[in-house]
Amino acid sequence: MCDDELMAASSQIYLLHGKGGRPTGSVLQLEEQLRPSLPGFEFHRPSLAHGDPEVLAEDSLARLPELQIPQSAFVVGVSLGGLVAAKLQESSRPDLRVICISSPTWADGVRVERKMPNRVAFYSSHDDVIQGRTADWPKLAEAYDLSWLTHDTDLHKDRLAKLIVAWIDGENLAYVIKALQITRAAR
Repeated sequence: MCDDELMAASSQIYLLHGKGGRPTGSVLQLEEQLRPSLPGFEFHRPSLAHGDPEVLAEDSLARLPELQIPQSAFVVGVSLGGLVAAKLQESSRPDLRVICISSPTWADGVRVERKMPNRVAFYSSHDDVIQGRTADWPKLAEAYDLSWLTHDTDLHKDRLAKLIVAWIDGENLAYVIKALQITRAAR
């Protein structure tokens, strides 16, 4: 891959929805928050097999290669979208830079098993939907257990966008998270 192709691929962001979700739901709202801070990035919101709640995680994972995600692209997955992105990264695509939001470490027959250098997870261990399936995140990613985060990511899209942009820019996330908590408390 030449430098121009690598640069183009590294400015691609794929937003993967959760189980029962769709490209016009939460991932669209997140894209709208990200766009002003990431000029020059190209966004993609594919429809995933697990948009059908009857589809198992492993079946959706098996179809992810069909997306032909470019090398070194960013993949932001919400809920099950984050889990399948993380598993794709560890099984065959270590070049991807994966951001998991409110994602479990396992569902159905899919389990994240290895820590990858280009992976971050933002979740709450108190999230009723994924509770009991987040304890391994610190062993599997740069992980942040955010007490304020709920599974309804639409409620937190502004803060999530700031965290995503900070990670892409290589900022100190612990500092950004602390600043977000101070800003929230001041309201």
